[in-house]
Amino acid sequence: MKKICQIVAIVLFLTMLCGIPFSFFVQKDLAFSENENRYFADKPSFSLENVLSGKFMEDTERYIDDQFPQRDFWVSLKSDFLRLTGRKEINGVYLAGDGYLIERWLESEFDEKRLAENIEALNRFVQRHPEQAITVMLVPTAGMILKEKLPENAPMFDQQTAYALIYDQLDGVSYIDLNSLFAAHSTEALYYRTDHHWTTYGAFLAYSAWCAVNGCIAEPDRFESETVTDEFQGSLYSKVLGSHCVTDKIELYRQREEAAYDVAYNFGKTHSNTVYAGERLLQKDKYQVFLNGNHPEVTIRTSRRNGRHLLIIKDSFANAFVPFLLKEYETIHLIDPRYYNGSIDDYMLENEINECLILYNIKNFCEDKNILEIAS
Repeated sequence: MKKICQIVAIVLFLTMLCGIPFSFFVQKDLAFSENENRYFADKPSFSLENVLSGKFMEDTERYIDDQFPQRDFWVSLKSDFLRLTGRKEINGVYLAGDGYLIERWLESEFDEKRLAENIEALNRFVQRHPEQAITVMLVPTAGMILKEKLPENAPMFDQQTAYALIYDQLDGVSYIDLNSLFAAHSTEALYYRTDHHWTTYGAFLAYSAWCAVNGCIAEPDRFESETVTDEFQGSLYSKVLGSHCVTDKIELYRQREEAAYDVAYNFGKTHSNTVYAGERLLQKDKYQVFLNGNHPEVTIRTSRRNGRHLLIIKDSFANAFVPFLLKEYETIHLIDPRYYNGSIDDYMLENEINECLILYNIKNFCEDKNILEIAS
């Protein structure tokens, strides 16, 4: 019996040894990974210059890593093995309680200089627009609100440090503080378990805080919740790829009495009559059902004629928040500095903007180099 097991082990080893290199030649290279939401490396370009500079070997390593046969299977197998050996963190993601995957953010990863530059950029923007009503909403991460779900002794940056710097150094704006509100609702589903974004319910709670600052009432009965999928596995799942990972549901909050409106993407290149893109539910990144993902510029024109024109300077967290504002404004404009290359000042003038909301996840606000574009 022992000899048979040895023979089987040898056969399996030789099969893998010969089969994996052979697979590189017969399988078609993958251009894009839906699981990882990125493009894979192409075959390296061979030249004497690339070889001498070391670029050819670097590109080859990247190509082999990306195009390794059955890559997702092996990554998932490794993830399950690490979990069984007691690992509580994989690829910068904590395996937290109740099926939550929580992104790690260490104190050593906090760039105070970058945050200071972003605050200064926003201050210059505020100073150029003293007539504007400018509001700042910075969403805490799940690691701050769901501390009790983190593994024991799991290090996590104290985000209050970042908030304190922002509140102390940023002038001329109104703040919507979500920390206390979210902490009071921490037992509820504020964040997806496999994705770094807030849920639609989390976005609704933020909308209720926005209403308190803007002198209106959130009125939950105005919205009807609809579950459009219960098979969502988001960005954090893509880093872990473990078979033990759970699935999330995505809910849409539709206004019961919804008037017609127009959504124009990228300066009117495409149009839609809804802020939801149902076709995205057929893809891996189902969070893109909100506003059809991220775009440089989006304009929503409603049937309201109240003279209120809002600009939201944002990251992807705003996509789930915007649907709650449709009854509040005549026009809602969104600019994502990661993709927008124009002058924000000129844009505001051309579109008669009289209110501005800066809506970011706190980690993104601390790290995003594109926020500097607000100052230019």
